[in-house]
Amino acid sequence: MLLKFNKALKTLDKWHDALDKKQYEPLIKVWSGPKGTRRHLYKGAKSKRNHHFLSDGERRLGIIRDSLPETVNYFEQYPLWDLELCVRIAIDMGIKYPCDEEGEAYVLSTDFYCLETDLADNNLATKKVARTYKTLDSLDREIKHPVSVTRTLQKLELERRYYEEKRIQFVLETDHNVSVNCAYNLKWSKGCLKYIHEIKHHQQPFFMAFVEMASLYFETPLQEVIQRVSHHLGLSYDDGFGLFQWGVWSHQLPIDLDIKINVFKPVPLLEVA
Repeated sequence: MLLKFNKALKTLDKWHDALDKKQYEPLIKVWSGPKGTRRHLYKGAKSKRNHHFLSDGERRLGIIRDSLPETVNYFEQYPLWDLELCVRIAIDMGIKYPCDEEGEAYVLSTDFYCLETDLADNNLATKKVARTYKTLDSLDREIKHPVSVTRTLQKLELERRYYEEKRIQFVLETDHNVSVNCAYNLKWSKGCLKYIHEIKHHQQPFFMAFVEMASLYFETPLQEVIQRVSHHLGLSYDDGFGLFQWGVWSHQLPIDLDIKINVFKPVPLLEVA
């Protein structure tokens, strides 16, 4: 069947028109995504807009990327807009380019197209990184049907080659580095962003005192440690709690985010070299 590009080109024209108006529109939105999947709208701290996530895993990755200091911005459901390149790669791979029953080519997308800075670079140059999330189960032929896994791997390889041609780094994210607890802790701590500007000038003394106190009283519940530190610095408990949340969200406190934070239990600290 001969590939048709009428629908794909109209879709991309509409996407480019929005981009020209400085309005980012994800290729797939929560109300137009696959049926039977868990979909989420998430208000980005950096973008100040609603992000459209098509799975729990995408939502977790979005929260994590949103919190990381190296993230400048990110764009979800980002189209592989160079159709000619996509088709050429599919031909080179010896696979059929995805299309509907009428032969209309689909526009493929990447889960996250990120703008990031290298914090080790004094110039803080911005780079582009394409990130796609897959569950480990979706890559396992003993769990998923071999045909499904093959299609997933083929799409990933096409995506990888696409960004290689564009000289953009491509990263496959999985359950290994996108933990449920980490995303939970960050979402929980995000509430501090509403008022952190009022107390942010206390952050450095609070962080130093907190790490010292939490290390000394390592069997003491988090709530009590925050109370001790707040009292020591002449702060209210609410301000101390907000500063702790800010330390978690901004990744400035050495907290083990893969363990769920519970204010009634000791806080898990990472070992600092």
